[in-house]
Amino acid sequence: MNESTHSPLNIREARIWKLIPSEEDIRPQWKREYDNGDVPWMDEYVGCNEYDKYFRVSVPLEGIEKDCRDWPYLEDGEQYIHQQRVHFFQLVPLSVVIDEAFHAVCRWHPKGSLVDNVKWAKLSRKMQFLSNVKNPQHEIDMAFVRHNQNRKLDLRRFHTIFEDIASVQHPSLPPIDALTKVVWSSIVMLPDVNRMMWRESKEMAIHEEAKRVCAQIRIAAFVRKAIQHVKFKEAKHSATTISKHVRRFLSRLFVARILKAIREDEEHQLRVRCAIILQQEWRRYFWRCRFLHHQEQLRAERRKQIMITRTKLKEEKERKLSSIVYRSVIRIDSTLAVVTIYLQDDMQLRDDVSMLLTVYVPTTRRTFSFKLAETDIRECLERALASEGKLSWDEMLSEQALRELPKRLIMRLVRTQPIFIFSRRHIVEKGILIDKRFVRAEGEIFVLSTFRSPHDFVFSTYQPSTCSHMRTKLTVTKLTEWIHETEGGGEKCNNHNHQNHQRQSDLLEWLIKRVLIRRKPLDDTMMILLQFEAEEERVLKLVTKVQAQWRRLRSFRRAKEETLHQYEKIFDRENQIYAYRNMLTDKRQIDKPKLLGDDDLGDPVDEWRKEEAYDSITGQTIQYYANYATGQSSWLSEEEAARLVQRRFRSKHESDLLGKKVEFADVVRAMQFIHGAREKYEQDSSKLSNIVNFALVTHCLDLDFDAARPVYEHAMKLSPNHPLISRVYAIFLLASRQVPHNLTFQTACKLLDDANEADRSQSMIQSVTEIYFRWAVLVDSRNPLTLLNYALLHQCVYRNYDHAEKLYRAALALDPTNTLVVENYRLFNDERYPGGAYQSHGPPFSVVRRSKVIEERLDWAEWRKMVDPLCPRKGFEVFWFNRFTKMTRFEEPNWDAHWEIRLRRSKWVDGKTSAWQQFYDERTKSSFYYNTYTQQYTSSQGNE
Repeated sequence: MNESTHSPLNIREARIWKLIPSEEDIRPQWKREYDNGDVPWMDEYVGCNEYDKYFRVSVPLEGIEKDCRDWPYLEDGEQYIHQQRVHFFQLVPLSVVIDEAFHAVCRWHPKGSLVDNVKWAKLSRKMQFLSNVKNPQHEIDMAFVRHNQNRKLDLRRFHTIFEDIASVQHPSLPPIDALTKVVWSSIVMLPDVNRMMWRESKEMAIHEEAKRVCAQIRIAAFVRKAIQHVKFKEAKHSATTISKHVRRFLSRLFVARILKAIREDEEHQLRVRCAIILQQEWRRYFWRCRFLHHQEQLRAERRKQIMITRTKLKEEKERKLSSIVYRSVIRIDSTLAVVTIYLQDDMQLRDDVSMLLTVYVPTTRRTFSFKLAETDIRECLERALASEGKLSWDEMLSEQALRELPKRLIMRLVRTQPIFIFSRRHIVEKGILIDKRFVRAEGEIFVLSTFRSPHDFVFSTYQPSTCSHMRTKLTVTKLTEWIHETEGGGEKCNNHNHQNHQRQSDLLEWLIKRVLIRRKPLDDTMMILLQFEAEEERVLKLVTKVQAQWRRLRSFRRAKEETLHQYEKIFDRENQIYAYRNMLTDKRQIDKPKLLGDDDLGDPVDEWRKEEAYDSITGQTIQYYANYATGQSSWLSEEEAARLVQRRFRSKHESDLLGKKVEFADVVRAMQFIHGAREKYEQDSSKLSNIVNFALVTHCLDLDFDAARPVYEHAMKLSPNHPLISRVYAIFLLASRQVPHNLTFQTACKLLDDANEADRSQSMIQSVTEIYFRWAVLVDSRNPLTLLNYALLHQCVYRNYDHAEKLYRAALALDPTNTLVVENYRLFNDERYPGGAYQSHGPPFSVVRRSKVIEERLDWAEWRKMVDPLCPRKGFEVFWFNRFTKMTRFEEPNWDAHWEIRLRRSKWVDGKTSAWQQFYDERTKSSFYYNTYTQQYTSSQGNE
């Protein structure tokens, strides 16, 4: 570092190291040489025109090389401002290091292109390979024997032998880690290899630093572009607004003159009043008629659509019902089926098909369709009815005739699934008639005939009163299952029992008892069925009822789920209750939807959502943002609101930095003065006022310290005792941090003291403050150097240290790596302690944030004793802090004055009968006691 530490010894460039025994030094050899200063720095780019280009920015390598010089005073890598070659030493690739070592060994005497056994032995002795292994020389020779070719090593074998040495020396490490450890502990100290590595690490550091500098330049360009764009938009908007208001003002004046002349005519005023009333009534009448007409059109259109839909549905239903000539529910081999016969009209006739017979099976939900031609229908019905002649269509469409068609249906089981077939042959009962008897059922007499075949039993009935036949069939397999399921029927299970003539009569009686003849519940016709079929019908009815209840429950659950997805809970801020909103119609209600039952919707999520609403007045869809958890709504999105808050915060931040509000007249005056300063200096550069103004423009606005320095020096030569020149030149010296720093600081303090003696009222610098320093912050508040100049003005001239610290922290927030800001802020903090140039009663508030409370007492109220662990001045670590007024003190507060202030602001509570009076302090939310005789104060009631 080029500045001395603040100590009485004034030691420059002193290296202070922690001394440890040499055997405890674990640094590698190359690091020791670097720390000892034995690695020289070579300027290779001096006078060279080489450049590095990144992000479309070129930087000269000569300047980058100067920035990357070795900085031996900082041990922490995060404290370095520029890249250092020592940080890239271990980043050089291992292959490059080994290659350079190979070429360096080859250059040993005698020179050659390969490494022989003598050079290898010399290298191993010099580098002390395998020093931690027993009999290292033998291992090294064996490694050479394993990898040599004609007693020599080429580059590839040189790499391989090093990997072998590394695996022997460090067997517990992975190969790459072992090789890295061997290379960095041995061959990097070869002179040629060491010079190559320091050269490569320097190149890597320079190029990395060049890349960072290019990135900084590109980012700064983007920032300046954005700032200039915002300024241009603001100027354009300001000009547009001014012109708009001027035109509006002129038009209002013109209209006001005309209206003034018109208002003087009373007759005109009366006509205008009448016209307004008539226009209002006419508009009301017109829009009312238009609204009613529109409503009538909507109702008529809706009625028309409803009528068309109803007509279509009715026609379709009538056409479908009109084609049905027969429908019945029958059992075919114990399987329930719904049989429907359709008579197709002329438009539906295809391929001589005149009837369509469908069979729907509820158990499998399958439908079987059969197309019947007229000839098949006629032949079937004539045989079934035993007609002597040809039947007419009226006879074939009778219910008695159509009832014969379902009798031709045959059921087959295919993979346990019922399949129906329509038989086009004449129905003839197969088997032997084994029984025929009269039975009575439902007040009627029937003739019951029983036929038996090897595979089934057929029960046929004849009703003499109506001459109608009924039939049902029972297969042997079904009979066996039925007997097994029937209680006490185990004796009839064997086929021998079925074929035994002695037991056949008992089986027949058992079956006939279980043949049921009853009326159909729908059409009051008779039907025959077996007992297990009747039981299956009863079970089917129960299942149907259960299914209906289940479908009802499922429909209710589905409706409830749709309601849960359709409604959401919102908070009503007006009534301070929760309401329900339909997300499809945006309708809101206080009562909970009935379909929810005992359940309720979850509380709304605290988030802002974009919503749309239709404005009936403008006929447009408007967008807004709502938070249903809090019941709030806004026209602004979260991003827009955040931008508005940020804009307000930036405006508030700039006003805090600048102090009073900047008026438009101040802006005009500053712009005229600044432009005039440049022009006057170009016209007459020998006049003192022109020189000072141009120096201030170059210093505060252009921020070109190199150009401002000779102008300030010329002004100081012309008038060395002028208060204004002394103050601004002192600020410039501190801002630019000229070397030597201590002498510069002493010179600046002397100039400020002389200026304060000559101009105690500071009247000469007021205009400069308004025109240059404040205007620079207003124009470029994102530049840390403008904030630095303004902070030095408050620090050195106005002695407003709190505002100066605020400006320093704002500048550091913009660029924490700016050396000028960092050094001035450090110097400012160091000099604020007692004995410094900017001493104050206590440390700044920034110190309070990093400090810790070490003691608090009730008698101290809002005062606390704190300690600063990072205090740069010994003896000032402990200070006092007031947590309400934010005041700090190095000295202990005056407790008598503190108790008097506290007594005046507190309320009396109790103490009429005692010398101790109790008071309550609203600020600290605590009570204390005051003795009126001894005038003592205490916070403990036990001292009464």
